[in-house]
Amino acid sequence: MAGKDTNTGAKRARELRDELGLAVDEPLACILTLIEERLDLPVILSVLPEGIAGCCWRDEDRVLLWVNGTQADVRQRFTLAHELGHVRCGHDASIAVDSFETISGRTTDAREIQANAFAAELLAPSDGVRSALDGDPSLDDVVLLAARFGISTIAALYRLNTLGLTARYGTLKREIEEGLADAVWERLAPPPLEDAIAKLDVELLPRLSPALAGSALAALASGATSVGDAASAAGCEPDQLASGALTIRV
Repeated sequence: MAGKDTNTGAKRARELRDELGLAVDEPLACILTLIEERLDLPVILSVLPEGIAGCCWRDEDRVLLWVNGTQADVRQRFTLAHELGHVRCGHDASIAVDSFETISGRTTDAREIQANAFAAELLAPSDGVRSALDGDPSLDDVVLLAARFGISTIAALYRLNTLGLTARYGTLKREIEEGLADAVWERLAPPPLEDAIAKLDVELLPRLSPALAGSALAALASGATSVGDAASAAGCEPDQLASGALTIRV
């Protein structure tokens, strides 16, 4: 049974889908485009330390969403949806930098649980997950679900488990951990989600939102200004990522 924070995050995602007129059972065409163009929030995809997934920086009404653009597409999508969850759930500026462990659900922080539930419902809405199944899911079904919604195989399994749609969670998790899902992906060859994140060339990072054009951060990215304090926003220390954003003045 889902807890209060899980229900809160999922509810906020359903409210956003309703607000934007999105179908309750369809995958998002592109989470990056939705955030930048429909919600008018700037996003930075950058080279960040390996253990850092992303960050939601807030200063009163200003918001800047960071994502580690070197990680797998499925992880970037979930991270971006998670950071948006912090905004839509009304979390304050004290949110810490999000690590892989946080995004993977290894946290007891109510705000992180809400943001994870928000991301799961936004990317893989419960109505869509249920409508895609016919009985207790097999590993094939988990892979097809992951492909349909642009999430990882393990995230798809977690989603099924959270919604109470599988009685074989332990078996499926073990099969995924043993690498059996890789063979299923190869055999089924489901079409990948061709969104803006999938098309991103890691060699061209950082990728900044058009809304940041002319900012100090854009100047830094183009080499038109010194690194200075802005360098800490993409530095090697997690705390620099969060605190450095405060000095960028975008």
